[in-house]
Amino acid sequence: MIKIKILNPTKDRNEPTFRPFFYIKDMLKDYSIDITTESDDYDFLFVGMADFINKNTSLTESVEQGLENLSKITGDYFLFDGQDSTSLFGAYEVFEQSDAIYLFKNQTLNTRHEYKTPYIVSKWFFGENDLGVSYDIPKKNWDRIKLSGWNLGQLLQYYKNFQPVNNNKNIDICAIYSAEHGHSEEHGIRNDLFYINHRKGAWETISKLKGRYDIRSSKLPFEEYINILYNSKIALSPFGMGEVCFRDFECAQFGTMIIKPNMSKVRTIPNVYVDGETYIAVNYDWSDLEEKIEKVLGNFTEYSYIIDNFRNKLKDEYTLDKLCLHWYNIFKNLNEIEEEN
Repeated sequence: MIKIKILNPTKDRNEPTFRPFFYIKDMLKDYSIDITTESDDYDFLFVGMADFINKNTSLTESVEQGLENLSKITGDYFLFDGQDSTSLFGAYEVFEQSDAIYLFKNQTLNTRHEYKTPYIVSKWFFGENDLGVSYDIPKKNWDRIKLSGWNLGQLLQYYKNFQPVNNNKNIDICAIYSAEHGHSEEHGIRNDLFYINHRKGAWETISKLKGRYDIRSSKLPFEEYINILYNSKIALSPFGMGEVCFRDFECAQFGTMIIKPNMSKVRTIPNVYVDGETYIAVNYDWSDLEEKIEKVLGNFTEYSYIIDNFRNKLKDEYTLDKLCLHWYNIFKNLNEIEEEN
């Protein structure tokens, strides 16, 4: 039995970071993995981002604080970066200087080479500039950056409560989402404006279609929003501070087709995003959004299979058994590596 201790599991971002572990805590015992939050009798310590990243300080201060905290650990430990994006900003700087065995992410870019591009706060969808953050990651470090086996979909245990698909949808497009964000920074670099511009950009694009389609975008109480979503043929699911969004799973639950920025650059487990099969991909700048909307709504019945495909893939991939097996293999492979050494 491998004994795991989770450090400060309810502290700030550590709570959503580790929440899926508590869904499978009892199941993991069948895979020879035992999780505790209190006992000091453990083989590995799991350290969440709240204990080694502080986005509210400069990068230098954050790294210094993170390394100081990690220096107090005497045993083997893993780091968990609970950011909801492929960004490594603030996490990799600590990881490469630490004694952590692995760094876990919910999602990354597909290859280490893609991190060489200087993306703003290390988020590819925010674009690049001279002040962007880039990483030249050695293969030995890349091989130690692992996927957690979950993303936002595992935080919504009720999303599989699929409602019957409405075959008489009378609304064309649901574009109800927040496009405002308070002043926000990551290590002194503003990120809120990119969030706002992206989300408002979709509204600006579909405003050209309002005379031809029934489009809903005004903020509503949640129950009214869900009713609109249920009665809509398609829904826009823009990126937020990360690529995978809660709206994706709301669309699945209420039987609405998703149009969202292309997910092909994202490596995550589970990965349920297949353009043209489980969702309709568009460019992040929305430059082809109007074209894609007209194509889908012009012959909606021919595309409606996408709703069922997305639901079926969610049911197949987002299982607690697969998450348990993912972690069994993490330790199985780690044991094999240690035996080889």
